[in-house]
Amino acid sequence: MSLPAFDPAAAREPDGATGAERFEALTRRLRIPLMRYFTRRTGSQPDSEELVQDLFLRLLRRPGLMSLESVDGYVFEAAANLLRDKVKRERTRPMLSAVDLDRINLADDLPGAEDVVGGRQSLQRIHVALKALSPRARAIVILRRFEDMSHAQIAARLNISVSAVEKHLVRAMAVLRDALREQG
Repeated sequence: MSLPAFDPAAAREPDGATGAERFEALTRRLRIPLMRYFTRRTGSQPDSEELVQDLFLRLLRRPGLMSLESVDGYVFEAAANLLRDKVKRERTRPMLSAVDLDRINLADDLPGAEDVVGGRQSLQRIHVALKALSPRARAIVILRRFEDMSHAQIAARLNISVSAVEKHLVRAMAVLRDALREQG
């Protein structure tokens, strides 16, 4: 969810300072404590600097930040959330290691002659099995597997019930599975 942009140069505060001046004072006052907070948890000075910058950018977009009762508490809560998000991203991102491009043999990734022949034979068996299906069952399989239509969409298109689509699909898939097993 995107927050509306915060205009720090907007209305003057009761003490005469603009929102921008108060935000700048906040960043000066909390930059070092936030750096310590992030460095203790990440062990990395560069990561900490990046997190502090990201945090201040987020806070700058937060409308009414400077009017909060406990701005410092809010800032450190936002810092904890930002750190939690970073940890989640790093856990889900696959670890990429350095790859020696000179040692990669692209020919190893290509299918061998046996794989190509086997694939062609399987494709031929599926083609024959599809032709053996009734026209309605064939249409349902094609719409579901190749057009990625839902059962409800297929039912509406063919003017049949969803239950009929499911029954045709189950039978047709069994025929196709058997055709692949016979030769495989």
